[in-house]
Amino acid sequence: MISGIVLAAGAAQRMGQQKLRLDFKGKPILQWALEAALSSELGEVTCVVRELKEIQQKVSLKHDKLRWICNERAHEGQSTSVIAGLKAISPQSEAALFLVGDQPLVKADLINDLMDLFSKSAALIVAPTFQGQTRNPVLFHRELFPELLKLTGDRGGRGLIERYKEKVAFLEWGDENSFLDLDTWQDYEKLNR
Repeated sequence: MISGIVLAAGAAQRMGQQKLRLDFKGKPILQWALEAALSSELGEVTCVVRELKEIQQKVSLKHDKLRWICNERAHEGQSTSVIAGLKAISPQSEAALFLVGDQPLVKADLINDLMDLFSKSAALIVAPTFQGQTRNPVLFHRELFPELLKLTGDRGGRGLIERYKEKVAFLEWGDENSFLDLDTWQDYEKLNR
């Protein structure tokens, strides 16, 4: 089984407000990423949030595969959400695919293709690229969980991609829109266009 971990506990400082609750085509931004994960072949989906009650008031999503985790230490940086997510997944999981909650155009077929590449390769990490640039979501083999659990500060697993570059499988993806993430109001305006 491969577990999905949706990182959705950021402070959204550049946006000035909680972007994951913003509306896009009648649904909150976060709900789009969650629906893509839930409709993929992931065995389970854990969503790590900062304020559970606030998010659940907006995101009306119930699913057998979905589990919510509140990260009380979110203010300490992204690493705490990576760790909270990893600690919450099934001990039988052979890998974890990390998605970001502010990527509403990510699609289930991208997630499935990353998982497929993982199953056909001996890679420890599988990541999509667009025009040679590594993007999210990124999948990590359970062999790397101990290193991910040692992350600190506002960092995710990007450093491991560099450290294990000979054991990374890259999936070239032709649609840049899949990777649009919302960091600024300009990004949100671009999304709505």
